[in-house]
Amino acid sequence: MKLIDTPLTVGGRTLRNRVVFQPMEGCDGTREGAPDELTERRYLRFAEGGAGLIWFEATAVVSEGRANPRQMYLHEGTVGAFRALLDQVREKAVGTCGFAPLIVAQLTHSGRFSKPDGVPAPLVAYRNPLWEKGKEEQPYVVVNDEYCASLPEKFARAALLAEEAGFDGVDVKCCHGYLVNEFLSAKERPGKYGGSLENRTRLYFDCIDAAKEAVGDRLLVTTRLNGCDGFPYPYGFGVNEANEIDLAETKIILNELKNRGIELVDLTIGNPYLIPHVNRPWKFGPEDGSVSMKRIHDVTKELKAAAPELKFVMSGLTYPGASALDEANDALEAGAADLAGFGRMTFAYPAFYRDWRETGGLSPKKVCLACGKCSELMRAGTVAGCPVRDSEVYLPYYKEYVNR
Repeated sequence: MKLIDTPLTVGGRTLRNRVVFQPMEGCDGTREGAPDELTERRYLRFAEGGAGLIWFEATAVVSEGRANPRQMYLHEGTVGAFRALLDQVREKAVGTCGFAPLIVAQLTHSGRFSKPDGVPAPLVAYRNPLWEKGKEEQPYVVVNDEYCASLPEKFARAALLAEEAGFDGVDVKCCHGYLVNEFLSAKERPGKYGGSLENRTRLYFDCIDAAKEAVGDRLLVTTRLNGCDGFPYPYGFGVNEANEIDLAETKIILNELKNRGIELVDLTIGNPYLIPHVNRPWKFGPEDGSVSMKRIHDVTKELKAAAPELKFVMSGLTYPGASALDEANDALEAGAADLAGFGRMTFAYPAFYRDWRETGGLSPKKVCLACGKCSELMRAGTVAGCPVRDSEVYLPYYKEYVNR
C-alpha cells in the first residue's frame, strides 16, 4: 500500500487517506452567502472522489470581508443551508466510497480583495504600492486597530456556527494576501499590529486563540498559511532584504502555532491575484510550471523539517497531470509533507483519486491541463470551474465573461 493511501490521525480524528481536496472557491453562493445549486453540485462531485479531507472553500466571517457578492458567508441566516449541504456530502461519500471525509471550513476576511455589496472600498492592512500599482486612484481603507481588535470575536462566532453546521474543523485563513496574511508583511504599519513580528502576528494568533477558546476540542482548529508571499522586500512575508526566500519568521510562527495546540497546517505560497503561477503552477505562466512546483516542494520540505511535530499539507500538486498522484506519493514518502493537496484537479476531475485507486492510473483525457482557465473565470467576476473538462456547465461562462 502506498503512503498516500494510509490513514493519518490529526487532533484525535483519523483521516482515511492522505488526499486533501483543497479550498477552491466556486464563487457560486447566494447573495446571502449560502451554498447555491452549483455549490451543491460541486461538493457532491467532490464527495464521490474518495478524499480523506475536503477543505471547504473560503467562507467569510463578516459581510464586508467577502471577496465577491457570491462568496460563502457563514452567519445565523445561512448556517442551516451549510448543514443541509454537509449532510448530503457525507451521505453521498458513504454511499460511494464507504466512508465520510473530514470537512474543514476555511474562515476568512478577504481584505483588499473584498468586493462586497454596499461597501465602497476594500479594507487593507496598509497601503502597498507594489500591490496597488496601476490602481493608485482606487479607494482603499486602512483598517484601524479598533477594527482589528473586533475580528477575533467574529472568527470565534463563525467557528461556533461551523460547529452548528456540522463541520469537523475550522481553518483561520492566513494566506494569499487576504487580510490576516497581509498583516504578516505590515513592517511599516504603526501601532500594535505592525512593525515587529510580535505585532504583525497579533491579529493572526488572536483569531486562532479565539476560535480555539470558542470550540475547545470539539472541532479541529487549523490554518492555511503562506510560507512566503513571493514579493520583494518589504512588501512580502518570507523574504529578506536581498529578496531571497527566507523562512526564519515562518519557522517562528510554526513554533507558536504548535504551542497554541495547532497540529495541522495547510501550507501554500504566493498570491493567486497578482502572481498566480507561484501557488498554482501552470503551463503558460512567466516561468516553467516545474520550477514553480519545485519551489512549493522545497519550501514545504524545509518547514516540515523545522517543525516535524506538525502535520503539513503540500499544495500545488495538480500540475503533473496524469502522474500527479504518483509524484504526490513520492513527496510524502520523502518526508516533505504529510498530506497531498489538490485544488484545480478537483474542478476538472473530481473522481481522480478514486479512479487512481481502482485502475492504477489517471486518464489523460480527464486530468487538469494546468491552463489557468478556472482562475480566469474567477478573476472575470463569474462562477469558477473547469471550462475544459466540465464544459457543459462552465464553457458558456468562459465564452461570456472571458473569451468574448
